[in-house]
Amino acid sequence: MQKLKGTHTGTLTARILKAMSVFGSVQVLALLCSVVRTKLVAFWIGPAGVGIITLYNSTMEMLYTTGQLNLRQSAVRDISAVAGRPAAAARVIAVLRRLMYFLGLAGMVLVAALSPLLSRWTFGDASHTWAFIVLSVIMFCMSVSAGEYAVMQGLDRLRVLARCNLYSSVTASLAAIPLFYFFREKAIVPAVVLFSITSYLFTRIARKGLTPGLPPSPHLRLAEALREGRGMISLGLYMTVSSFVSLLASYIFAVYLRSTDSVEAVGIYQAGFVIINAYFGIIFNAISMEYFPRLSTAIAHRHRAGVIVSHEMRIVLAVLMPVVVIFICADSLIVRILYSGEFDGAIAYMSTAVIGVFLRAASWCLSFAMLAKGDGRIFVLTESVSAAVFLALSVTGYRYGGNTGLGWAYVGWYAVYMAIVYAVYRYRYGMKIGRGLPVLLASALAVGAGTLWLRNVAGPWITLAMTLPWLLPISLRLLLKCRRGL
Repeated sequence: MQKLKGTHTGTLTARILKAMSVFGSVQVLALLCSVVRTKLVAFWIGPAGVGIITLYNSTMEMLYTTGQLNLRQSAVRDISAVAGRPAAAARVIAVLRRLMYFLGLAGMVLVAALSPLLSRWTFGDASHTWAFIVLSVIMFCMSVSAGEYAVMQGLDRLRVLARCNLYSSVTASLAAIPLFYFFREKAIVPAVVLFSITSYLFTRIARKGLTPGLPPSPHLRLAEALREGRGMISLGLYMTVSSFVSLLASYIFAVYLRSTDSVEAVGIYQAGFVIINAYFGIIFNAISMEYFPRLSTAIAHRHRAGVIVSHEMRIVLAVLMPVVVIFICADSLIVRILYSGEFDGAIAYMSTAVIGVFLRAASWCLSFAMLAKGDGRIFVLTESVSAAVFLALSVTGYRYGGNTGLGWAYVGWYAVYMAIVYAVYRYRYGMKIGRGLPVLLASALAVGAGTLWLRNVAGPWITLAMTLPWLLPISLRLLLKCRRGL
C-alpha cells in the first residue's frame, strides 16, 4: 500500500471503521424498522401497492433533488473547509440555511401547482392530483432537513446525524404501520409524507445544540445568501442536473415497466432494486459520511488524495466480499423476510445484479474525487452517460431476458461507469490507484460469479459452507493490512 508522510494508515483505517460502526449500527436498526414496515406493507397492499409507492417516491425524489439544488452535498465541502474558523463557519451555515428554507417553500408551491400534470405523467390520468398536492409538503420538509444534515456532516457531528436518522426512521415506522393496517392503500400518501415530517422535526430539535463554540448565525437576507452562496450553488446545480438525469432515467424505466407490463412488475423490480442499492448502500453511506469531508480537505494534494481513495477502495472491497457471498446464498430468504412470496420474481434480478456491487463500490470511491475537486461539468457528463447506459441496458435486458436480464444489465452498467470514472480520475486528475487494487477488484468479481455458479449447482447452504470459512479470514487479513499500512 502507498505510504504518505503525515498520514498514518492505521489511524485512517480506524477512522473509517469507526464511521462504519456508528452509521452502520444506526442504519441496521433503521433497516430492521424498514424490514418490518416493508413486510407488513407488502402483505397488506401487495405488489400493486408497492408499485404505487414506488411511483410516488420516484416522482417526489426527482422533484426534490431538482428543487434543493443538491446543496446537501455541495455545502459539506464548503463547511468542512472552514470548520476550524468559527466566524466563517457560522456565516456559511447561515447562508446554507437561508437558501434551503427558500428552496423548500418555492418547491412546495411549484409541486402543488403542477400536481394535475404530475398525476397525468405518472399515472396516466388526473385521479392522483390531490395526492401530489399533499405530497408537496415533502419539498419543504426535506429541503430544511437536508440543510441541517449538511451542517452536521461538515462539522463532523456524525453521531448527532446518526441519531436523527435513527429517531426519524423509528418514529415514522411506528406511526405508519397502524395507518397501513387500518387504511391499506389509502394510507400510502400520509405515510410517505410522514417520513419527511419526522425527519424535519428531529433535525429542528437537534439544531439547538448543533454548533457549540460557534458565534450565533447572522441573519441574512435572501439576496445576501444568494450572493455569498454562489460557490455551493454552482456545484450544487451541476450535481442537481446529474441527479435529475439519473432519477429521470429511473423514472422513465419505472413508467416503461408499468406501460409494457404492469404496476406489479414495477413493484417486483423496485423490491429487488431497493435490496441491492439501499441495503448495500448502508455500507457506502456509512463510509461516505467521513470519507467525503476528509477527501475534500486533501484533494489539492494529488498524492495524499490518491492514498485516501485507494485506502477506501481496499476497505470497501474487503468488507463487501463476504457480504455478497452471504447475500447470493440467502437471496430467496431475504426476499421472503423483507417482502413476501409474491415478490419471488425479484430473486432472478438480485442474484445476478449483486455481482455488480463490487464495480459500484470501486467506481463510487473514484467518483468522489470529482465532487471534492468541485469539477461540476465533468461530473454532469459522467452521470449523464451513466444514466443513458442504465436506461439502454435495462430496457434491453428486460425485453430479452426479463428479471435475469435486468440483473446482468446492472453489472454491465457499473462496468461501463467504472471505466468512465477511472478515465477521468487517471487522465484528467493525474491520480493513481494503489498497487494490487485491479487484482483485488477482479478477485472480488470472480468470488461473486463463482459463488453464483456454485449456488446454482450445489444449492445455497452447501455453497455458503464451502465458501465463507476461507473467505472471511482473507477479508480480515485485508483489513489488517490496511490498518498496518502494508
